[in-house]
Amino acid sequence: MMIIGDSVKELFKMKDEVQTWIVDPPYNIGFDYENFTDKIENYPEWIGILAEGMFNRTKENGSFFLIHYPIDCARLLPEIESKGWKLHQWISWVYPSNIGMSKNKFTTAHRTILWFSKSKKPKFSHVVGGEYKNPNDKRIKERIAQGKSPPLYDWWNINLCKNVSKDFKGYANQIPEKLLERLILNTTDEEDLVGDCCAGSGSTLRTALKHNRKIWGCDINSSASDLWSDLL
Repeated sequence: MMIIGDSVKELFKMKDEVQTWIVDPPYNIGFDYENFTDKIENYPEWIGILAEGMFNRTKENGSFFLIHYPIDCARLLPEIESKGWKLHQWISWVYPSNIGMSKNKFTTAHRTILWFSKSKKPKFSHVVGGEYKNPNDKRIKERIAQGKSPPLYDWWNINLCKNVSKDFKGYANQIPEKLLERLILNTTDEEDLVGDCCAGSGSTLRTALKHNRKIWGCDINSSASDLWSDLL
């Protein structure tokens, strides 16, 4: 299901329980998304209301991933935990960047993925592992042929989704499919429901459908629906 509307309101209409939420919210920096500007009053409170709505519509072994800049994650963490979510892991997503340069501080070139769980033991299957640094080594080739992969660390080096990327849909701040696959495949099974309260380009839900998951998505920006034709 895909909905254009206010996620806060739409969450309380839901009847199904989601296995995994992946949310890359507006960053509250005044960015213009054509029909929506992300300058939200009482931003932490708004994130908290979303978190509470998701918590009430999540399976007992479900997960919620929040993708945001590190400082903002630190500030939002208490608000989200106050709604019942348990911080399961802090993951760093690093990437090369030629934007955000500053004369008085280091360039920000990573974001945080906060993994929250509803219970102490969220569903986790480790279907998708890490990548070998020397795939042409004879021993490594044998492991790859056997379907083996190294464990995933809690930092992921994945390029941003750019206008030359294969999965780019022309929407600002789109999350790369490679990152989304790690979150979805490792915390859900086929036919599980994946949700996104800030669906934007629909990349989270498109990735979920690709791997036979069910979807629920909502975005307040009416122009986003133009990119959802393959999801409806």
